[in-house]
Amino acid sequence: MGITFESISKVEELFNAKNWEIINDSSLFSSTFNRFCARLAMFDEEKQDLLIELGYRFTDLNLNDFQPCFVDAIKKIENLDEYKSIIVAPLKSPNTKSVKSCDGIWYHLKNYSDFSYETFGKKLYFSSDWEKNTKVLDEKKGILLILIDDFIGTGETVVGALDDLFSEGIIKTEHKIKVLTFMAQREGVEVVHKKYPKIVTHSISLDKGLTDNYKGDNLANNKKLMTEMEQKLKVHSDYEFGYGRSESLVAVSRRSANNTFPVFWLEKKTKLAPFKR
Repeated sequence: MGITFESISKVEELFNAKNWEIINDSSLFSSTFNRFCARLAMFDEEKQDLLIELGYRFTDLNLNDFQPCFVDAIKKIENLDEYKSIIVAPLKSPNTKSVKSCDGIWYHLKNYSDFSYETFGKKLYFSSDWEKNTKVLDEKKGILLILIDDFIGTGETVVGALDDLFSEGIIKTEHKIKVLTFMAQREGVEVVHKKYPKIVTHSISLDKGLTDNYKGDNLANNKKLMTEMEQKLKVHSDYEFGYGRSESLVAVSRRSANNTFPVFWLEKKTKLAPFKR
């Protein structure tokens, strides 16, 4: 298909608006700008325009966003001042041995963030020691446990992790618990709250990239364009319109969640994607 100078100019405008770095040296495959242009070049102009339009609604958090998102989300918790201590732990099943994104953000917040005394005093503790955490929650009153992750998509992962933590007796119904995430799809939060009411607090609320932003014939046409792009990329049925058909437009440090439209992250041999997994 190729890409015109006009389309490249539109991508430059997008990147400037989003404060994304533009490195247009054609020899650099690591350049997100080059990767975005390469992905556009696979499709016709109408599809290119749709991807650029969706790009304006794309949220890509970086390390500098972690602390403000955390503070924003935690301050939305009702009666926060009533808790004597706040334990922060990564949100994942106790049987999960592999390193997850929640471990990375937990480690970064614990070691590289400066939570001023004025914000939390001395009552914020980061601990991934579940035996110790459970003992504190059992023996002391006025303790809040916050389980953190970067993103809620379908909500299935959150529900699964909470189910496992409860079934193992690590957390209990009498404990005060909140799930804190930087970004959350509205539908995913609703799924979690059906089983665990009002447990989620988050900084950024996200809608569906197509369904919640277009109507009527415009929506139908854009879905058709997206389907054609996914067919060209041979997207697996599990990830059509993003995992769980989430229609997400999110990445963390340039790495997409699988809930994001695959056109932004799926790579095939020499077909580069701007926000790969």
